[in-house]
Formats: sequence, structure tokens, C-alpha cells
Amino acid sequence: MFLIIGGLNTLVSMGGMLLLYEYAGFGYWGSSAFMFTVCSVFSFVFNRKYSFKSDAPLMQSIIRFAVVIAVCYFIAFGLSAKIAPIILGYFFTDISVKLTDQISMLFAQCIFTFLNYLGQRLWAFKK
Repeated sequence: MFLIIGGLNTLVSMGGMLLLYEYAGFGYWGSSAFMFTVCSVFSFVFNRKYSFKSDAPLMQSIIRFAVVIAVCYFIAFGLSAKIAPIILGYFFTDISVKLTDQISMLFAQCIFTFLNYLGQRLWAFKK
């Protein structure tokens, strides 16, 4: 179930990030932070109920979930913002900042998904 919820969330957040980046001028951090905030609400409700079938206290779950999301977000997007330009610059000498940012967002999404699953599974929804 986590894969289905995560897959839908990934599609919505990636689509939204790219649209906000391209057409609203939100930039790398603005577009990703906005979409992760929006998608996190959906993720919390559905993962708590369907993926992990958690009966942990609601407030405890909300706080832990928010911590997991924030930590995973900053690790994934911070790492990707540093590493992706180096890797892309090695293979492509004339890649634009815009394309580098967009590919970085995709890399970050993959890192985030893995870390987020571990955090939710092992801590956020535990009693």
C-alpha cells in the first residue's frame, strides 16, 4: 500500500514541483518545499490508516511524521542540490542551471522516498 500511496504522491509532487519551478518562479527550494508540505497531509492520512494501520496516539504520530518529513526533505534535497550538479557537470559541459535543478529534484525525490519509508515504518507510526 505504501508504494501505491507513495507513487501517487511522487507523481503529484514531481508534477507540482516542475510546474511551480517552470511557471511560477518558485525556484528549487520553494517549489519542492511547497509541494512536500501539501503532499505530506495526504501522505499522513493515508499511510497512517492504510499502509501502517497505526493506532499510535494521533498527536504523537503527527509530530513524529512531521519530523520524519522535515529531516528526510532536508537530507534528500540538500544532498541532491550538492551532488547532482557535480555529477551532471562531469558528463555534460553545457547543462543549464534550470535543467540541473529539475534533475536534482528527481534525484532528491528518489532519496526522499527511501528515507521517508524507513522513518515512517520504524518510528513515525510506532506506539
